[in-house]
Amino acid sequence: MEAMTAVAESRVSELGYRLFDADNHYYEPPDAFLRHMSPRIAHKAPRWVEVPETGARRLVFGDRMNRFLGADHTFSAVGRPGGLQQGQAGVATQEKSNLEPARPEYRNRDARLAVMDRQGLAATLLFPTLAVSVESLIADDVEATYANLHAFNQWLDDDWGFNYLDRIYGVPLLSLLDPFLAVEELEFVVSRGATVVHLRPGPVAGRSPADRIYDRFWAAVAAADVTVVFHASDDSYRYEMAKVWGWGNINVPARKIPPIQRVIAGLDRSIHDTIVSLVYSKLFERFPTLRLAVIELGCAWVPDLVGNFERFGQGDLAEHPVETFKKHFWVTPFEDEDITGLAALIGVDRIMFGSDFPHTDGLAEPVSYAEALTGFEQDEVRKIMHDNARGLFGPRATR
Repeated sequence: MEAMTAVAESRVSELGYRLFDADNHYYEPPDAFLRHMSPRIAHKAPRWVEVPETGARRLVFGDRMNRFLGADHTFSAVGRPGGLQQGQAGVATQEKSNLEPARPEYRNRDARLAVMDRQGLAATLLFPTLAVSVESLIADDVEATYANLHAFNQWLDDDWGFNYLDRIYGVPLLSLLDPFLAVEELEFVVSRGATVVHLRPGPVAGRSPADRIYDRFWAAVAAADVTVVFHASDDSYRYEMAKVWGWGNINVPARKIPPIQRVIAGLDRSIHDTIVSLVYSKLFERFPTLRLAVIELGCAWVPDLVGNFERFGQGDLAEHPVETFKKHFWVTPFEDEDITGLAALIGVDRIMFGSDFPHTDGLAEPVSYAEALTGFEQDEVRKIMHDNARGLFGPRATR
């Protein structure tokens, strides 16, 4: 293994173990969606275009340019890790002085392992940067959605793997738009070693993700013993709410989303309502072994969720919804949030840390997250910094 950085060596030595980071990212190469696109539906593949005003290159899906993320989708220049404060990337323009050429570890798994060694990481979940903003753009074209996600997942398996040496877990992207194709894609990624999959939060074509039309999918998830993750993304909520509130075109850069949309249809609202729907629709009564995690969405929404469950009560559920939430969900709070308060609500066993490395509003040194855990006992810190994620996402034999 590579020698650790001074910061990591000091803190990891103090902790006595390496870490499991539940939120790392890569920057996609230009062929991520194109390398494996089926020739049969090549017309559904995205194409590269140059923005005349800036010279930036962007992906266009059909007649739609993805404007949500980044000035240039080639990621030839990216923000320095830790260059911005948490939460600033989605609301502020990236300063050119904060940009640097993409490093090898952002696109090469062996280079990434060397960096993980220096950071003191035993393992990590690895998420896209651009791809989590694609499904919402083309969700009205089911064929295009599944063709592009399948091509992307094949690329991900090539370059990163769904489980590389029990250290890097590339998280494949799934969609519920078609209940049968959802199961087909799940079976493909599981056959390639996936222990965790991603869904975007929010309704699916006017239905709850817990609608019985998706029971075959959830049954397959339970049978495969995989964890479903909801990660921060350009999810469906703003698109659904735009129909209700008359917002018009909402395909805009994240930093230009108006405050009214952030409040009514923001990420906190979306994940809150998604979990409410899953619980009250009795998904977990039908599939009691399901495990779900909420990544890079913080925990500010949890008190509101728990408060609403307590206020509106059990209804005709078999158990109180708070207990169902605590039993089936894991949460990754941001380092500047009330993690002690979160532990009081859901228990330390349901908390994991995520650094968001190498994003510019993430942590340059993931181990520095432990500084936010000063009020916890050593065994509790270990659960948050390693054990909970390893038990949730690691090989089935370790569970």
